Amino acid sequence: MSLDNKKIDDLIKKSIDLHFHVGPDILPRKYTVEQLIESEAGKIRGVALKAHSFPTITSIDAAVKNHGQTGVELIGSITLNYFMGGFNPSAVYASSMLSRDYPIIVWFPTIHAENHLIHNHSEYEIPPEWIGDPYFKPRTKDDLKAIKVTNWAGRLIRKANLVLDEMVKNNCILATGHISWREAERLTLDALDRGLKVLVTHPMQKDISMPLEVQRKLADKGAFIEYCYIMYLDRDHPGDYPPEKQVEAIKEIGADQCILVSDGGQVRNPSPSKCLKDYVNLLSPYGLGEGDFKTMLVDNPLKLLGK
Repeated sequence: MSLDNKKIDDLIKKSIDLHFHVGPDILPRKYTVEQLIESEAGKIRGVALKAHSFPTITSIDAAVKNHGQTGVELIGSITLNYFMGGFNPSAVYASSMLSRDYPIIVWFPTIHAENHLIHNHSEYEIPPEWIGDPYFKPRTKDDLKAIKVTNWAGRLIRKANLVLDEMVKNNCILATGHISWREAERLTLDALDRGLKVLVTHPMQKDISMPLEVQRKLADKGAFIEYCYIMYLDRDHPGDYPPEKQVEAIKEIGADQCILVSDGGQVRNPSPSKCLKDYVNLLSPYGLGEGDFKTMLVDNPLKLLGK
């Protein structure tokens, strides 16, 4: 049964979107941090800001200095692509030292992950049609050594372990990024063994396609499973992700270990508050109730953030 608009609006005002892209970034984005604050103050409690090519905590720091109270709680992050030196413990340390109110989220490789580059059906690291800028100079995949997290035996490579060690020291949150589901499974288990909190990044999407039984296993061990509204906007084809199948997955795993996010921020897509509202409207007719959405949008993000 669908929820009424007032209940959804009240819920979104208390929610935290743990996956939203901001600029400046190499890929075009709808908002800078300043613009996001102006758009979303009073509409959503918090947003975790992500970029593929830079640490977002520096932009948050500048925005807070300019605005004081921003009206939106902002969570910083870093993504371990080559732009940040790949598996770079010092980059993790530096971002952690700049964050005061929340632990940072550390996304493992995204656009430089081997799995991503395999599924990016282009000769380019970043296809120029994604950018739409005549001044953009694309690099071919031949210029890159794709990043893997595990070795030939399926164990984490030494550099990945060094990053996890640094994350433990600074109470960071792990997000698995665009690595393959087998790599994400190994990474999640090793991170949980270290006591880290883990958000398994969009495991349902076609470029990862983590089996539901693996998602459930990781959730049973304490990981949170992330589901993204972007699947129904411009990732693959919306018909690839029937809402009833999404709800079945949530019920199989349990709402207490799932988190709903937008993964938005692309130029043509809505704000985080609008994405989450639309996501609730999409899923609620298939058997999720108000309590389920509160758990996945409010309670679980706060647990992951240690609040």
